Amino acid sequence: MHLLKEFYGKLPDDKIKIKWNKNPIRMDIFLEFLTVSTIRSNDHLGSCNGWTKLQNKELNLSISGGIVCGIEYLDSLSFGEKLANPYNNFVNPFYLWEILTKKGMDFFYIYYDAEITERTDNLYRMIKSTKTKLKNLTGLYNKIIQEG
Repeated sequence: MHLLKEFYGKLPDDKIKIKWNKNPIRMDIFLEFLTVSTIRSNDHLGSCNGWTKLQNKELNLSISGGIVCGIEYLDSLSFGEKLANPYNNFVNPFYLWEILTKKGMDFFYIYYDAEITERTDNLYRMIKSTKTKLKNLTGLYNKIIQEG
């Protein structure tokens, strides 16, 4: 089982978006988490309206941000080729694990704590339900075998 695809990859990528985010991530802090270099684009859609973009073309990494009240915040991540879904390259920060520092990994575990807890609690409930169903089916099977 691959934890990225089965668990972390299913965490929302829109949690980092600026819009309606009560806890946006400052771009300067996010960039400190990267172990690779990026080049800032000055010629992209939205650049004249406060939208920013940093890229590492070798890795197919694109980091989009926006300036709110004079501060640049992270807005979206695009990485690789359709890793998280078949329609585009948008991903959540867990897909960047191989290029994040330990400090960055720790940051995102905390940042996504509520979503991780919700998913693990849901998995626990599913396991408990499956065990109950298995017990009931085993009992039914044993009764059928005893009578047959």
